[in-house]
Amino acid sequence: MSKRKVRVKVTREETWYPTYMVPEHMTADEAHEYIINEAPDQVFDEYLHKDTLDTDTSIEILEDK
Repeated sequence: MSKRKVRVKVTREETWYPTYMVPEHMTADEAHEYIINEAPDQVFDEYLHKDTLDTDTSIEILEDK
């Protein structure tokens, strides 16, 4: 069987769903700012939330060689 080489683009999108405690009186926008400004590892570390991690991987052939 003969083979040929192709160049491939691999794209991976990761999504996870942590929970984080914010002051009860905050609106969703205020909570968003609060979390962004505080930047806690417990929110942004995907390994800590591997049980909710969802990964979508796709490939695209960019060029034939």
